[in-house]
Amino acid sequence: MDFLEKAYNYNFEGITNEVYQFRFISTGIQEITKIVSISPVDKSHNWYNVGFGNLENNDGSVRVNDLAEINNNDYDEVLATVFMCILHFFNSNRDCTILFFGNTLHKHRLYKQKISSNISSLEQYLDISGGKIEEEITIIEKKQTITRKGKEHERTIREKDLTSLQKDIVVKQIEKYNKDKTADYQFVLFKLKNDQ
Repeated sequence: MDFLEKAYNYNFEGITNEVYQFRFISTGIQEITKIVSISPVDKSHNWYNVGFGNLENNDGSVRVNDLAEINNNDYDEVLATVFMCILHFFNSNRDCTILFFGNTLHKHRLYKQKISSNISSLEQYLDISGGKIEEEITIIEKKQTITRKGKEHERTIREKDLTSLQKDIVVKQIEKYNKDKTADYQFVLFKLKNDQ
């Protein structure tokens, strides 16, 4: 089965303050509502950032948690759905660029692994680049308590502190995505192929 064929059905929720929002349900042990947001980060270059996480309702407070540990171990299906949302976004934003990175070191590494292992499927539709910035990204270690199989466990998350970056980030290098060099990439860029 092609990677993108694994995608869940999703709904385009609309655009609020220039943020495109999508919703889908991850199925498995439980049903988990996921939200995908595509928001502008650099209007002068038509760059947008994609983010996604679990929709949580805690005592009437609704938020999207992009550090949520609760999942159905359906990483391929979730990421395939995120890519389908990106392709949907490109339908009406053909000249834009999507910026993609994980907010933790673990997630960033996982996303690059999934891109690399599905590169032939993704490159049918997308031009993919990897990049580095001049600034060093500060890493914050945070303790998180998670529940697995009914037991609480404490773990350490190594999260990227994006607030430590200056407003005008200097891009050091952007190159065609090379799956043998993914350890070097601090971000990944997606553009719609010209023939799409």
